[in-house]
Amino acid sequence: MNIFASHKVLSRYVDKLPEPSELTRIFLEHICEVEGTEEKNGDTILELKITPDRGHLLSYMGLAREVAVFSDAKLSEFSPKVVSSDVKTRLSVDVRESKACPRYIGRVVEGVDGRLSPVWLREALEASGQRSINAIVDVTNFVMLELGQPMHAFDANKLSRETNGEIKIIVRNAQAGEKIETLDGKDIILPTDALVIADNVRTLAIAGVKGGAYAGVGEKVNTIVFEAATFDSALVRKASAKVGIRTDSSRRFEHNRAPEIAPIAMERATELLLEIFPEAKAGEVVDVYSRPANPYRVSMSSNDIARILGISYSSNDLARDLLRLGFKYARIQNPAEKIISRAKELVGTPYFFGASVRFDAPRKFDCSGFASNLFLEAGIEIPRISVDQYVFGEEVSLDALEAGDLVFSVNEGGEIYYESIEWMKGTKLPKQGIDHVGVYVGDGMVAHSSRYNKSAGPDGGVLIEKLSESPRFKNITGARRISEIRSERFSVVAPVERFDIRIGADIAEEIARLIGYDKIHTATLTDDGFTPVKNDMYDAMLRTRNSLVCLGFSEIFTYAFRKDGKVELANPIAEGVNFLRDNLTDGMKEALVSNARNAPLLGADEILMFEIGTVFFAPEKEAIHISLGATVAKNMKQSKKDECERQLLTHACEALENALGAKLIWNGEGGVCECALVPVENNSEYEPLIQSSVTASYRRISAYPFMLRDIAMWANEGVKKEDILSIIRAEGGDLLVRDRLFDVFTKDSRTSYAFNLVFQSQDRTLSDVEINEVMMRITEQLSAKGLEVR
Repeated sequence: MNIFASHKVLSRYVDKLPEPSELTRIFLEHICEVEGTEEKNGDTILELKITPDRGHLLSYMGLAREVAVFSDAKLSEFSPKVVSSDVKTRLSVDVRESKACPRYIGRVVEGVDGRLSPVWLREALEASGQRSINAIVDVTNFVMLELGQPMHAFDANKLSRETNGEIKIIVRNAQAGEKIETLDGKDIILPTDALVIADNVRTLAIAGVKGGAYAGVGEKVNTIVFEAATFDSALVRKASAKVGIRTDSSRRFEHNRAPEIAPIAMERATELLLEIFPEAKAGEVVDVYSRPANPYRVSMSSNDIARILGISYSSNDLARDLLRLGFKYARIQNPAEKIISRAKELVGTPYFFGASVRFDAPRKFDCSGFASNLFLEAGIEIPRISVDQYVFGEEVSLDALEAGDLVFSVNEGGEIYYESIEWMKGTKLPKQGIDHVGVYVGDGMVAHSSRYNKSAGPDGGVLIEKLSESPRFKNITGARRISEIRSERFSVVAPVERFDIRIGADIAEEIARLIGYDKIHTATLTDDGFTPVKNDMYDAMLRTRNSLVCLGFSEIFTYAFRKDGKVELANPIAEGVNFLRDNLTDGMKEALVSNARNAPLLGADEILMFEIGTVFFAPEKEAIHISLGATVAKNMKQSKKDECERQLLTHACEALENALGAKLIWNGEGGVCECALVPVENNSEYEPLIQSSVTASYRRISAYPFMLRDIAMWANEGVKKEDILSIIRAEGGDLLVRDRLFDVFTKDSRTSYAFNLVFQSQDRTLSDVEINEVMMRITEQLSAKGLEVR
């Protein structure tokens, strides 16, 4: 997504912002691509290309933070705050689809009108590629540009009211056949999976995409309802695609918006509006946030950075760079101690099966969630599910338990796992299985969360008790140690809008940007004693390709999905291709027919192709096959064509068997033969037959059909073929894409030349009239040079 950023507007958020030329360099080297710059009204406008994983850059504040990191500039303080007033209009919000709308914030503002925006606001919008409408709408658009949070305003007087005069905003899915007229006058039939904003009477907006015309803010407005919400990115993208509307709002929601930004945006928009309308009153905020999430933590160490980047890097370096990046962090020098102390603090926390570490911790836990959260707060990320924790850790005996080790057991009445679910999925466990996990905290004590720990609360909860006396650990299946527990760790929390920071490698990438990719030196990998194993099948495929290419064959790839076969698909990608192929011959035949039609365009007398691909005979039975195809495009008797194709295939088969050192069993049909590819089992070194590199230039293939013409002429002695071709090419121009001499003979001191000409356009379908005119010009010029066109 490309955005326009004004140097003048950006300077509002950064003290000592670098000059445009230096700013452009910083963007290019560290932040994002600069597609271009433009001087406009004493300002410099930068066009920036923002990649999908860098959605935090879709705002001036996001850009300002990045510029401050990579320059001497300082980020300006930004903390909008508004004092609420008593307003006449009451507001309530009913979010019926909380997953689609995690957070919705509304606020009534009274005492506004439809006046124009102040000059500074109009200029800021126009410099950023936005059109000024009126003060209220402009404020919502400016806040979107400033914070990356789309907003909307409804004319409160156009909304339906409850019997007590209250306005009720409803967030729901569209109903079957429901329609809306958008702000730009389009009538849209809404898909039923589209999220909409509505009152009790009508739809007001397509959530995250476009507002409706009915409640739009016009000249006669005096009271508005401000909206700042968070919508599911995938649902916004689907709704936008289905209704055929993409807006700056929908594009930003598609990149994910953090729910924590919505209240800041609401305060900022209200603050700006009250500056423009000093007599206006802003009501209390109505904030519906059904399931607040914990900050996303990334667990790592300085050794992780050193390993990923291949540089020398210390814990002090990591602390310094995280501070510079604006990432909050906890530095845990002894993870085991942190786990023990935190476990003691959480004693009595209620048990809840399936409790989420992201959303429910530390208010409630199940057994594996409790263990996972303890390690996460200590800077170590382990799998969420107990069975995966068992597979993830290193085996340790019960006699050698240390604080921080995980202890696993199996109990009656629990959900018992016998193989891993996510980590190394399918790994088998001991026969008795696993259904419970606790954390050893030393001195023979274990901390764990269970519904049966009634002393922790009526619903169970976190308890620390003697391991040898715990009813939940009567049948211990094993213990595991997490190796990272012995070293210093960092628990990092990136800014909420940084959805691209999820694992240690993401932070390593940020640090690489800080250092500068050009300053990270190339290093030779250490020899770890690894000896590669020869792949016999890959060797056979390599020999096949080299042998056939040297004979003039081209490799093709055809679809594995066919209308017939032995293995039927449960979910075919399209109607009519319900099976996996059980041969390569069918696809090769179709490819031969298609390419034979284009033989004149290719300038080929023969079409030679091969394919190496997998064929399927049963759900778990497949094989790699090789198919060869040959067709003769020259005009000749069919019997002669058949004989020529047989010779071409026979020669190719013999060359292939010689390269593989094995006899192959071929099945032939017409100009196609196929066999199972056998692995090369001998250890002899193979030297590719292709000794020299091929220099080729790319030329785009036209999507439009080509036209053929033949022309023949008598030439007097002394006239060369090159002289004739120069005339043909000059008059044929760009439309003449290929010419070929296909017949020449001499009689009575004159020579006859016959050429095949191929015409094609890159941007249109050619007509007979157009090509006839070209041929007429060619004929006229040839005749003018004394040649007799016949």
